[in-house]
Amino acid sequence: MRTARFPNDFVFGTATSAFQIEGGWDADGKGPSIWDTFSHTPGKIWQGQHADVACDHYHRYRDDVALMESIGVDAYRFSISWPRVLPEGAGRLNPAGIAFYDRLVDELLAAGIAPSATLFHWDYPQVLEDRGGWPVRDSIEWFADYAAVMFDALGDRVAQWSTLNEPIALWVGYGLGAFAPGSSDRAAAHQAMHHALVGHGRAVEAFRASNAAGDIGVVVDVWKRHPATESPEDAAAALRGEQDGFRFFFDPLFRGGYDPDMLARFTCEGSGFRITDGDLATIAQPVDFLGLNVYSRVIARAEHTGDEWWTATERHPGGNYLANGMEFYPRAVYDAIRIATDEYGVDVPIYITENGMSDTVERADGGTIDDDERVRYVSGFLEWIARARDEGADVRGYYLWSLMDNFEWAAGYSQRFGMVHVDWETLERTPKRSAEWYREVIRSRSVPSPVVAEA
Repeated sequence: MRTARFPNDFVFGTATSAFQIEGGWDADGKGPSIWDTFSHTPGKIWQGQHADVACDHYHRYRDDVALMESIGVDAYRFSISWPRVLPEGAGRLNPAGIAFYDRLVDELLAAGIAPSATLFHWDYPQVLEDRGGWPVRDSIEWFADYAAVMFDALGDRVAQWSTLNEPIALWVGYGLGAFAPGSSDRAAAHQAMHHALVGHGRAVEAFRASNAAGDIGVVVDVWKRHPATESPEDAAAALRGEQDGFRFFFDPLFRGGYDPDMLARFTCEGSGFRITDGDLATIAQPVDFLGLNVYSRVIARAEHTGDEWWTATERHPGGNYLANGMEFYPRAVYDAIRIATDEYGVDVPIYITENGMSDTVERADGGTIDDDERVRYVSGFLEWIARARDEGADVRGYYLWSLMDNFEWAAGYSQRFGMVHVDWETLERTPKRSAEWYREVIRSRSVPSPVVAEA
């Protein structure tokens, strides 16, 4: 592909999430989240690790903003820890928690970096989980009230808000038990996902009713399913995977309702899926932008039965695989954009709100941490984004995941997604080669050819 070029107003950013980097898990009045509980439960996280300290961003945020400024990013997408600002999930505010995000936002603005805030990136208050969590209908108002608190606190300075990040994580947490809160109840998981969508709609309503400036949207991860063969059975498996994944959210957000075939399947599975009058209209509230998180694709095969389909993926015989085992398929981002615009008629700006890869092996090269595979990976995705833009897609920005190595949920510290290396003994930050490369991309507004490390 030819060199990809971007206009001066294209947003080049980076992204993190609160639980993965902040640490300070019980500092200054913060309440516990379901991920605090989950990570403190033996056997749930790789090698028994937890995020009590993580990157200690709660105390080192000024240094981290300085790092972003040195790389030259236009924007920073972060998430707010719900139990840090509302220790009981609702009601009493924690002034120290609000003050932390006040300081972070002010520090970003002083550095010329636009803050982009996400309300829910999975760290749900444990006290609300104890009252039933997302599967109960009260969760809708709990979320809407929390959103209103944050719009009131930061709405004068944060110009971009995301309500939910990858709400499919609720399936993994409530349906598969692999994420917090660690339950395995398919019906509860589907209901939780629905309530989160209604909560999104109520948060959008709260935003419109507030004095907050800027835009509000939602972030969905898209893993397009490709049938392993041309058989009807594999095609059906691919469709099912998409229905239960990103289409579960896209259908009510942009088509006004759930897919009838999917609902019929839920009924056959004994889900008892409940939709209350007015829910679908609330979910379909117009948004100002759509965030897409895109990493790769999934190869689907009919032999994956039960819940295997969620994690199982075939290795495509013609695939190009990274050292971490994930297929390098940069066209995935183009496909995701086209699904949104062509299939769902999305006519608001699109941002690629997450894209990145984990290092399994790092090499020191003359004092620089060599992650040239990441450079090649990001280059490929940016080239396909540029192609979609050239064809008329209104893609306004790209957020590289992630600013720095962090706590990778159930995988603990076994995976490194950062363009900045974190020493887990000292917490020292060291920019990798990809950070230098990204700095040049941002400066030139173009994608130079990556230097691919020799094997």
